[in-house]
Amino acid sequence: MKHFNAPVVLCCLLCLLLSRGARAQREFDNWYFGLRAGVAFGPSGPRLLTDGAMSSGEGCAAISDAQGNLLLYTNGITVWNRQHQIMVGGTEIGGYNGTNSELTPNSATQGVTVVPRPGSRTEYFIFTVDAAENSFRHGFRYSVVDLSRQGGLGEVVRKDVQIPVPVGDGRLTEKLVAVRHANQQDIWLVVHGWNNNVFLSYLLTANGLAPAPVWSSGGVVHQGGRNGRSDYNALGYMKVAPTGRRLALGQYNGALELFDFNYGTGVVSGPRRLPDPPVSLPAYYGLEFSPDGNLLYVGLVNNIYQYALPGGNPVLVGGVSNANGALQLGPDQKIYQTRLNVATATLGLNVIAAPNVAGLGCGVRENAVTGFDAAHFPSMGLPNVLVRPPVPGEVLVNFALLSSDVCFGDDAVFSASIYPLIPDATITWNFGEPGAGAGNVATGARVTHRYAQPGTYTVTMTVREVSGAVHTYSQAVNVFHYTVARLAPTAPAQCIGTTAVLSVVPAVPDGTRFLWSDGSTAPTLRVRSSGHYWVEVTAPQRCPVRDSVTLTFYPAPVVSLGADPEICANERVLLRPSPQPAGNTYRWQDGSTGASFDATQAGRYTVLVTNPNGCSTEAAVQVRFGESCPFMIPNIITPNGDGQNDAFAPQGLEPNAWRLQVFNRWGVKVYEQPAYQNDWAAPGQSAGTYFYLLEHATSGRRLKGWLEVVR
Repeated sequence: MKHFNAPVVLCCLLCLLLSRGARAQREFDNWYFGLRAGVAFGPSGPRLLTDGAMSSGEGCAAISDAQGNLLLYTNGITVWNRQHQIMVGGTEIGGYNGTNSELTPNSATQGVTVVPRPGSRTEYFIFTVDAAENSFRHGFRYSVVDLSRQGGLGEVVRKDVQIPVPVGDGRLTEKLVAVRHANQQDIWLVVHGWNNNVFLSYLLTANGLAPAPVWSSGGVVHQGGRNGRSDYNALGYMKVAPTGRRLALGQYNGALELFDFNYGTGVVSGPRRLPDPPVSLPAYYGLEFSPDGNLLYVGLVNNIYQYALPGGNPVLVGGVSNANGALQLGPDQKIYQTRLNVATATLGLNVIAAPNVAGLGCGVRENAVTGFDAAHFPSMGLPNVLVRPPVPGEVLVNFALLSSDVCFGDDAVFSASIYPLIPDATITWNFGEPGAGAGNVATGARVTHRYAQPGTYTVTMTVREVSGAVHTYSQAVNVFHYTVARLAPTAPAQCIGTTAVLSVVPAVPDGTRFLWSDGSTAPTLRVRSSGHYWVEVTAPQRCPVRDSVTLTFYPAPVVSLGADPEICANERVLLRPSPQPAGNTYRWQDGSTGASFDATQAGRYTVLVTNPNGCSTEAAVQVRFGESCPFMIPNIITPNGDGQNDAFAPQGLEPNAWRLQVFNRWGVKVYEQPAYQNDWAAPGQSAGTYFYLLEHATSGRRLKGWLEVVR
């Protein structure tokens, strides 16, 4: 007779039930992505799907029921039902669809995810974030699908609902992750702010989305980028490990970072920057954790690198073509990567077959899923699926920082993050500053400490249960001096139509970050209108400082000298500007400063009028010699030197404005002067009859006649 070990049998039965339960959780067995591309996961591996109707440049999501039957899929702009028809109400659900999208029709890295409403069998939430090329202006939004509508095909019953973002100016990066709560019911939606280093974790429950997110500060500020708009650091994936304990993200032109994540409280903590792979100017986009959460994979420049966590160096584990797309863990526990080059017809999915294995044994293979063609192929993105960590086998402990970089002289605020809540536990803190004496320790779930000197301190939180169990967590806190900088406009008062350049003084070191009131990040700001402007300046290893200035742009005077007047010889005209307010000053073309000017001859006259604010306007007028002015042209000269009628001197014509030509009686030109000055005395010419031709240089008017020279 055989004897059975009851605990062993119970354990085996439990494992069998869990395995069946896991097999039944097939909500993400159907993927739709790229241009009408898709795969279905089954016992024999991924199978190509060509029935999809969606076009997606990057962000996409799909969800099925627990048995693996497709329910819906979306690119964040449009929703399709299981029959690949646009769902009723399923257009313009919140994602950005614009002509400037870099990968049409949608271009946000993790622009959309879809999750079930906790406690509901028919309702699903679709969450979206906006793209950098749209200046992130649509922000964070959600729509609700009810699959009980339209005969089971579903209907979008609520859409494009704005979610408040209480950080900075409300803008978010292109990162969006959905993680099941440790209670196995609720769902965290984790996003990251733009121009700051803040994570926000929103909790979705059976009652809907909680309005106040969990706020965590840590890591590198998400800002800038090596593109013309200086915003590519908003690109790149953020992932939570299947264990729920780690979070990683890449800034496209910035850092690759690893954090601790508490999927019971939503707190992100313990930032660690991972070393860059040995490539020039890494561009981080796709990344993914191994199923056991101990390895991280990153695709860069036709190679896949593997990191042993928490802080290992990158190891090259495979060379693949076009490796800058998404990496996504599949339901078969393999990691897939988009493979796209239409020009060379390399369309498909790469695979990491054994992602829990360190080194080359992870099994990187190119083109593991074949059959894609020019009508059905991947783009940059793969479906953004819900991460489902297991029931935690231990108490989840970490702590949150409202600010990871504490400014010298300010209080550092520490908040315990413990799941499940242990009401009778004792929480003690060591702030890593022995010189503080008794002030180096504190007790309570939320404490503050003010450091005596700038520096980096390791803070340790210890949680002691009544049962005697002890849990500890440590992370570093930086205490920085404030940045020294203030705003220096070219001038506090400007004139409308001019440009003021705002910069900071004194000179700041390389690596200093700038954030202006309009969201730009250049070292200077050029403005052309009145308003209040500010800049936040953060020097390396310093706290940010903000300074502001109010600029006023004043109007220039309105000035006119009227219509161009006409004068005749020996006349004058008084030039007077249009009426001006008291206090305005004048400067004429000859430097005089009177309120009027006496013009005695034809020509161009200008006046510069300046108001008390220093704004000036120049007006001009052309005084012309009248066409109808009386004149007299002599027909005889006696060049004998007696001072009487010695030269040909027409009277009443505009001086220096006529071209004179003189011809003898045989038609030979004997004299020419472009700007005649009434001084031709027939030198070298004999007495006799001559003919003249006068031509006005501007109007072209011609006067001609004969002239007798008497000697």
